[in-house]
Amino acid sequence: MLNDRPYTSEGGNSVVKFLWNVLFVILYPVITTFSLVFMGILYVFSGLSKLVSKISANTETGIEIKKPTWAPFTITGIYEIESLFVDEIMFGPAYYKFRASPAIPDFENRLFGDFMHPFGGGILLQQWNTTNVAEVPDFQLVFLNNQTGAIKALHQIKSFSWNLISEKEDELVIKWFTGTEGGEVVVHVSDLEEKIEQER
Repeated sequence: MLNDRPYTSEGGNSVVKFLWNVLFVILYPVITTFSLVFMGILYVFSGLSKLVSKISANTETGIEIKKPTWAPFTITGIYEIESLFVDEIMFGPAYYKFRASPAIPDFENRLFGDFMHPFGGGILLQQWNTTNVAEVPDFQLVFLNNQTGAIKALHQIKSFSWNLISEKEDELVIKWFTGTEGGEVVVHVSDLEEKIEQER
């Protein structure tokens, strides 16, 4: 045997490579141009769609995008409390600012959920510790004294889901669940009274 390697044509391979390179050089600018034009068209239509939706909302249906306004939330003791919608977590609950009449200074620079339950000379509220999506859920169960307006932290709860499962005259149980684990928080009136005495 003079040569046991299969016959291949070096000339044929070089011709195919040359044709492929020529075809690539010719088509590359066409493909790039088409992509840019396509993205430009999408951008223009997106802008037109937003403009048309705003015009139609204002003229045809009379619907206007309104800024959130303060709304009554609850009355406890000497305080009338209002809430103002701030924002909401994607696939999660909304959070609010609170204000009261007479004023409660502890409401400043704090955000709250819509959880509220009267208990032991005040109300229990859900305070948001953060609105950073990477760090939520991170809440604080707090007690608002309905005579002094003082807010005291009771328990940190890292769950969106809170359920009141039992309530007695001097004890309240809140169950929480994250989807994979759960627990419960027990609040005693005596604990709140101790905190009230410490405030004085």
